[in-house]
Amino acid sequence: MSTAVVTAAVGEIGRAVVERLLGEKIVTRVIAVDVAEPAGPLPDGAELVRCDLRGSAGLAELLDATPGEISVLVNVLGGERQPPVRPISDVAWPPPEVWDDIVDLNLSGVYRLTRALVDRLVAPAAVCNVSSIAATMPWTVSPAYGAAKAALEHWTTSLAVLLADKGIRVNLVRPGFVWSRQWQLVDRDEFNRVVCDRVPLRQIGATDQTDREQTAGDVADAVAYLCSPAAAHVTGQAINVDGGAALIRAAR
Repeated sequence: MSTAVVTAAVGEIGRAVVERLLGEKIVTRVIAVDVAEPAGPLPDGAELVRCDLRGSAGLAELLDATPGEISVLVNVLGGERQPPVRPISDVAWPPPEVWDDIVDLNLSGVYRLTRALVDRLVAPAAVCNVSSIAATMPWTVSPAYGAAKAALEHWTTSLAVLLADKGIRVNLVRPGFVWSRQWQLVDRDEFNRVVCDRVPLRQIGATDQTDREQTAGDVADAVAYLCSPAAAHVTGQAINVDGGAALIRAAR
C-alpha cells in the first residue's frame, strides 16, 4: 500500500490534492491532516487526522497515525491566521508576533513536519510544497507572507539537493488566486479585483479569451503530476499555476 500525507487536507486545495492523488492512483491511501472537519465525506482511501501541526502534541499525534513508510508528502498548510494573533494597524509593519506566526505557518511548520517524516519517505518518493506567486514579486499587502513563501522556495530547492541521493524528489507549485477560506475572511470584491489583473488566457473550447476563475483542481493537477511517476526526472522545480497572473502582475 502506498501512502501520502497531505496537510490542510479539508481546505479547497488540500481536498482537491487528496482527490487527485487517489483518483489517479498515485497512492492508495492518504493521511488527510487538518484541524477542521471536512464539509463532506472524504474520498475512499482518505483517513482524516484532526490535529494542529503548529504544536508538538499535534505533530506527535500525526506521527502516531502515519505508517513507517510513505510515498508522497504534500505540504499545503500555509496562509495567515484569521483573526491574527494581534491586531494589525499597518500591514507593512505587522506586530512581531504576527510576523513570527506567519513565518511559522508557511515555513517553519513545513520544516518541522518534513524533518519528522523524512526518514519514512521511501524511494521513489516525492515531496511537493505549496508556495504562492507572492514569493516571486513584491507583496506589500503582506510582506511577511511573501517573505515566508520565498524562504520556503529556497529551502525546497536545497532539500531537493539534500535528498536526491535517497531517490526523493522535491518540487513546488505556485498557485495564483483560488477562492478559499482565507479569502472568505477578507472580501469577495477584493478577490474579484485581484484576479482580473492577469493575462487573459484562452480556454479550450472557448471562442474568446476568458477570465475563467482558477480552481483548486487546477493546482491539484500540477501537484499530482509532480508526485507521479510521470515526473520521475523532475526535482527542484517550481510550476506556476496562476492563469498567467505572474506574467504581468504589478507589485501588490
